[in-house]
Amino acid sequence: MAGYLGRAGEKDAHKGYLWGMYVRLDARNAGVGRKLAQAVIDYAREHAEILQLDVVSENEAARRLYLSLGFVEYGIERKALKQHGRYYDEVLMAKDLSGDTTDLKADAS
Repeated sequence: MAGYLGRAGEKDAHKGYLWGMYVRLDARNAGVGRKLAQAVIDYAREHAEILQLDVVSENEAARRLYLSLGFVEYGIERKALKQHGRYYDEVLMAKDLSGDTTDLKADAS
C-alpha cells in the first residue's frame, strides 16, 4: 500500500507527500515497492511539482529504492518516531517533478 497527500494552501500547494508505503514481508524483493512508489510518482506528476517523503534512517532498502527513483535526501528529523521507548530518526527526501534540474539537496543548506 502507498498513499498520496496533496498539500493545501497557496504556499504549499505545489508539494505532495508519499506516505504509508508498506509491502508485506512475503511480497518484498519482487518489485512491488518500486511499482507502488512509481504509481504514486506518476499520480503526483499531475498534481504537484515536488513529491516529499520520510523514511526511517535504518531502513536501507527503502532508502536505496527511493534514491534509485530520483529522490534526494535533504535532511534528518532526529527522534521523529518513538516506539517501545526507542527513538528513530527519519530521513527527509524529495523528488522534483517539475523538470527543473536544480538539485533539491543543494537548496536545503
